[in-house]
Amino acid sequence: MYKKAQLPQSESQSITKMMALSLAAAFLASVWAMVSSRLFNRTRLRYPLPPGPKRLPIIGNLRDVNRIDKPLWLAYADWSKIYGDIFYLEILGEPMVILNSAKAIDDIFEKRSANYSDRPPMYMVNELMGWAWDFAHMRYSDRWRLHRKTFHQYFQPRQVPEFYPILRESASSLLTKLLHDPEDFIDHVRHHAGSIILKVVYGHQMQSKNDHYVNLADKAVKGLSQAIAHGSFLVDFAPILSYIPSWFPGATFKKKAEFWAHDSTETRDGPWVELKKSYDVQDNGTSVPCFATYSLEKFKNSKHMEEVIKNCSGVAFVGKVTYDTRGSYLLPPSLTTTLTIAAGADTTVSTISSAILALLLQPEVQTKVQEELDRVVGRSRLPNFDDRTNLPYLEAVLTESLRWNPVSPLSLPHRSMNDDVYNGYFIPSGSTVVGNSWSILHNPEFYPDPLTFIPERFLPKEGKELPPDPSLYVFGFGRRICPGRYLALNSAWIAIAALMATYRLSKRIDTKTGKEIEPVVDYSEGIVWLVQAP
Repeated sequence: MYKKAQLPQSESQSITKMMALSLAAAFLASVWAMVSSRLFNRTRLRYPLPPGPKRLPIIGNLRDVNRIDKPLWLAYADWSKIYGDIFYLEILGEPMVILNSAKAIDDIFEKRSANYSDRPPMYMVNELMGWAWDFAHMRYSDRWRLHRKTFHQYFQPRQVPEFYPILRESASSLLTKLLHDPEDFIDHVRHHAGSIILKVVYGHQMQSKNDHYVNLADKAVKGLSQAIAHGSFLVDFAPILSYIPSWFPGATFKKKAEFWAHDSTETRDGPWVELKKSYDVQDNGTSVPCFATYSLEKFKNSKHMEEVIKNCSGVAFVGKVTYDTRGSYLLPPSLTTTLTIAAGADTTVSTISSAILALLLQPEVQTKVQEELDRVVGRSRLPNFDDRTNLPYLEAVLTESLRWNPVSPLSLPHRSMNDDVYNGYFIPSGSTVVGNSWSILHNPEFYPDPLTFIPERFLPKEGKELPPDPSLYVFGFGRRICPGRYLALNSAWIAIAALMATYRLSKRIDTKTGKEIEPVVDYSEGIVWLVQAP
């Protein structure tokens, strides 16, 4: 028997020290190369960079960002009051531009979309955690365009009415579950969103609220939610750090990435394997109609397109059924006071949960919704999509929910592909450009008293123009806007309508004092809201 050879401790420490010095030297060299290339850019010499916090040599605004003690979107909103609607940060030579107004976002992401539809490399998420298959993160390329086109063809607006029977069935199931088990309310909402997307994408019928695939996706997105905001890990600014082995001192980000990468791959591949087994057994023609089988039929015998379809299916699934599980949840009929939504959150679950919290906080709004439903629909049946145009107050509640509690207060990062000049400011090529949706949707100029839930602001008034539609700012921007937003919004609408037609939400009663427990709205780090009890 042979023993594994080991280096003396002193020699091992020497190797580790040499590796650290080599990495530090390579890191500083790469940062200096980026900084110097920007210093001597000719366009840069003619136009100033956007204003922003004072930068230090080499590290730039790294210390400023590290000192932030609130959610990024709130910090950026505060900085915009000092530096304006567009301001500049630089971290280890990597430029960042933050947009805080609707005009700036429209000018940059919409009118100049050809230059701003790229994504930054996102090393932590794509390279280390294995999310490169998600076309929401892909670089702007022919590969991205193919994925986007494949997805959009099935989820475009004119396709959504074909899903109405599935949406109605899921809403009815939600009401039944609430009747028998009200304490697990958020799980039932999650089941509502999950059952819809699994049926639409894979033809999979969920059997229970603890469906294996939904739990799998939820687990995967927990990791994604901690890394998706650009700069959550230093490796996004200094990709050379990705070469550090996971055992190296301080390389905890590599250990996290290795752990999270397994969940990412399994989430995409697990449901697909089951779908393919069923599809192959049923001889490519009699399997359950859904996005996956429709697309496989359309692109028969194409291994390349099969990979694209698998990726698109995974994107739809992960993006529409998951949410963070930190904390407890808001539960009727005697509701607790905590509701948690986090990055990567499902638009359906988020919107429904936000609406419920608002209706709980403002019972007079709940009364108005139910009076409108009684007047238009009556009490002998559930609301249907045919009733939607006749329920303007309910529509206003949904719209205000999107504004008041946006799913993604910060957009996924864009990247400038070429040097640009905007409003006299120079934006270097390769800049990470982030839109602050929260700042736009809480601008008192367009939405007076922005922290208060006021559905009436979206009801037509003679002589007054309606404020901007929040759906223009909560699903991303330009060519990177979320293509699944139509299904998500319809899923949320039918659930809220059915819930308000059958239930009255009330606050939880403190068993010791007999008084109502008031929910408290608070924030958490990440790119979505947290509603938390004291």
